[in-house]
Amino acid sequence: MKEQFVDFMEKLFNNKHAEEAPPLSEDEECWYLPIFGVYHPRNPGAIRVVLDSSAQEDGISLNSVLLSGPDLNNSLLGVLLRFRKEVVALTVDIQQMFYGFLVREDHKNFLRFLWRENNDLTKEITEYQIRVHVFCNSPSPAVAIYVLRRAAQAGEQKYGADTRQFVDKHFYVDDGLIAVPTEAEAIDLLKRTQASLPESNVKLHKLASNSITVMQAFAPGDLAAGLKDLGLGEEDLPVQRSLGLCWNIDCDAFTFRVAVSDKPFTRRGVLSTVNSLFDPLGLVAPVTIRGRVPLRELSADVYDWDTELPAEQFIKWVTWKKSLQDLSSLHLPRSYLHQSLSSAASTELCLFSDASNWAIGAVAYLRVVTTDGQCEVGFVLGKAKLAPQSGPTIPRLKLCGAVLAVEMAELILDELDHKPDAVRF
Repeated sequence: MKEQFVDFMEKLFNNKHAEEAPPLSEDEECWYLPIFGVYHPRNPGAIRVVLDSSAQEDGISLNSVLLSGPDLNNSLLGVLLRFRKEVVALTVDIQQMFYGFLVREDHKNFLRFLWRENNDLTKEITEYQIRVHVFCNSPSPAVAIYVLRRAAQAGEQKYGADTRQFVDKHFYVDDGLIAVPTEAEAIDLLKRTQASLPESNVKLHKLASNSITVMQAFAPGDLAAGLKDLGLGEEDLPVQRSLGLCWNIDCDAFTFRVAVSDKPFTRRGVLSTVNSLFDPLGLVAPVTIRGRVPLRELSADVYDWDTELPAEQFIKWVTWKKSLQDLSSLHLPRSYLHQSLSSAASTELCLFSDASNWAIGAVAYLRVVTTDGQCEVGFVLGKAKLAPQSGPTIPRLKLCGAVLAVEMAELILDELDHKPDAVRF
């Protein structure tokens, strides 16, 4: 851990993200950020050093006096819905996005930290300051997204309006996901975007695509981890994570990797297990809603989060939890169709809803007639939620399902960038 911490700090200084802090004059204010290392569970071999902007002194933290700024982020669900429109898909990442943008000179005093001189642990403690926006600062996301879009705007005239649209509509923070009709369009768009953004100190990397031709058009150093050293086309390609979803680029399908930990049989442990299954598209809503039913039943008479739940319900809970392992065999096609949605002869958005006395559900499909007269149907979105406990009638619950379907249709029509010829409920 010590070696990894020192290596991280060495990169921080070499990349000029931090510098030695000058002496303070008598009338200058400053703030010191504690630093510590953290590991991500999926990447235990790489440390990230956190500068803690939430650490308090006398009840005040740096974040408590900073404005977080507007939420400029795209909807995660909207990015995923658009990612499924076309047959050729690619994902990219911005290299150290927050570090790409400098803070104002007069703000550096509030980003001071203590570290050993020359990154040598045998030397004296010295004051340093950060020159760039850091992860834990509450304004950093708004600043970074705003400046990223300004960078795309600056390159629009030279590199094309579609490069700006890619950045504006298909990024969620630093993750870009886009689908286009052909491999040639994918290569051309990404190469122009790659050329545009570095002029504003933004670099795209970690490219992955369901097309080997697209990946072969870029240098190995630009590819995602696990793809750089592969002989593309000769080996099975690793599953990629796209905004929390598992994307099998070999078969171009979404799947699930469920690692159910042995949580205690308490209200807190059960809720943690149910929420561990990340499913923004509702691909497995019928499964997750089954987990929420026993959670409600089990905790009906238990109000403490860490009290052991009734033992007679334990077998029922374990059975559901074990069933989650079967989701690894589920594959749902990433694209709605086997051909470009934009070239379809006609499209209908079809929504179904229903309810029982314990749950309300709705599901949306695209029904497409292709140019050669064939009909295809693609899953779009599913949602399910528990019925209210106050005892509404079945007809009223079915109306709640209809409302859920209408809300889903409005969301899909707002986000999909494709206007169907009809919407049917």
